[in-house]
Amino acid sequence: MKSPSRIFRPFRRDQKGGVTILLAGSLLMLAGSATVAVDLGSLYLAKRQLQGIADAAALAAVSGGRPAAEQLIARSGVGGVVITSVEDGQYRAEPSVPVPQRFVPNDPAGGALRLEVRRRAPLFFGRLLVGRNGVDLNARATAARKDAAAFSIGTGLASVSDGLPNMLLSGLAGTSLDLSVMDTQGLLNARVDLLHMADALQARLGSQDEAFARLFDRDIPLADVVNAIADGVTDNQTAGTIRRIGNGISGRTVRLKDMVDLGPAGGATDATGQPAVLMDAFSMLRMVLNPGPGVSVPIDLKLGVPGLSSTRLKLIVGGGSAASPLLTITSSRDVVLRTAQTRIYLESAVAAALAPIASVRVPLYVELAEAEARLSAIDCARGTPGHGVTLAVKPSIGSVALADVDQSALTSFSRPPNLRPAVLADVLTTRITAHAHIALGGAQAQTVHFSPADISAQQSKTVSTQDLTQGLAASLVRQVKIDVYILGLKIGLSPLTAPIGALLGTTAPLLDGILNNVTALLGVRLGTVDVRVHEMRCGLATIVA
Repeated sequence: MKSPSRIFRPFRRDQKGGVTILLAGSLLMLAGSATVAVDLGSLYLAKRQLQGIADAAALAAVSGGRPAAEQLIARSGVGGVVITSVEDGQYRAEPSVPVPQRFVPNDPAGGALRLEVRRRAPLFFGRLLVGRNGVDLNARATAARKDAAAFSIGTGLASVSDGLPNMLLSGLAGTSLDLSVMDTQGLLNARVDLLHMADALQARLGSQDEAFARLFDRDIPLADVVNAIADGVTDNQTAGTIRRIGNGISGRTVRLKDMVDLGPAGGATDATGQPAVLMDAFSMLRMVLNPGPGVSVPIDLKLGVPGLSSTRLKLIVGGGSAASPLLTITSSRDVVLRTAQTRIYLESAVAAALAPIASVRVPLYVELAEAEARLSAIDCARGTPGHGVTLAVKPSIGSVALADVDQSALTSFSRPPNLRPAVLADVLTTRITAHAHIALGGAQAQTVHFSPADISAQQSKTVSTQDLTQGLAASLVRQVKIDVYILGLKIGLSPLTAPIGALLGTTAPLLDGILNNVTALLGVRLGTVDVRVHEMRCGLATIVA
């Protein structure tokens, strides 16, 4: 009888089939990894879903108590979710306090609530490894009731003036939009709710359960944002105009957080129960098309103005010193809204029957600095003089000059435009120059109160530095210094000085009309700013942790 060592000796020498054994073992390991991945992915999705339910239940409970939270969970359609704890307390939104310590329990009058839910999530393949058929998942959310206001700066309703709205939106969009006066009038008349627009944007991006704050923090194709605005417009013709604008924009993204601070509404996943933030479609388009911080957009406009031989306007929008939203929903007194910096160079020519001067050139330079607005107070006590919302507003501080500038420096807000006396005329032996400059103050914030009636009427209020008693150009002309040179020699008492001054005086109202129309489209003027309170909410429920 052969010994066992002799029986198995051939098998030790035979190496055929080794790869098959290794492959079988590898497939077994891959199958095991795949089954674990399926369970991990399922648990991750279940955890996210449970957190969303906890957030919604906390919002319901802080307003309607535990029964409201239980009803919401029942309506969610997700089975097995139970509330394990509900604590009343106070939430201290102080940056110096660590987030886990900001909720102080056992304070029924504190206006805050912490809720915890639990659900057992099933295991599919993992039960073979751990010997259990499921895992208990927990989620916690803290909600608070706050008085909040939605307000904006530089988003005042514009007016239709010839083709200027089309020129402005085309310049910001970077493409010719070919909007008619009827198109722009429709945009001005259409009202869009910001958070319903966010709902439409969620649907377009396939992210219905995503919190608005997270959605607004993403880089989103601008075309999708514009088309989401159209989804919220009831007038089919205006909606079609907006979609045409959206479809004409390609390759550009926008982060809505840069222009809209949602504050306590940021934790919501839909517009139900949230503040109604209404804007006209033109202002909303202008807001989303605006360049970001440090970016400037030059827009060249050639205008036909009765009384002027020619008019060319160069508008440079953007270049803000810091990222700042134009609109916010907030209860914080620390959120500051700022408008974009803007430069305007307006060069016009006017006929002059002054031998040998046939035409006078009038160049104006306007610098619009940033205006600011922040929440000062929310008074929810009905019948009191202060009932409503109060803002602290600093108008745009800037300057206006009758001067020639270095046009190559206009698009760079970090470089001065190098103002110098304007050459009004240079014919044969005669050269006429003029110079005037006005710098505006307004560094102190002004108090602007919006009553509930103002808010309901969506009234926009204009805040001014009160430095200007007349129009910009008219104010310049009052202090203009005119110099006449003949053969290079300055003539002190030239007969041309008075008629040139009179000509500038009659031209100034025309130039003011142009500047007023252009800056009105931006929602901000030199030394002034438009602000609006869109909504006031007392006891708005919001997720704070």
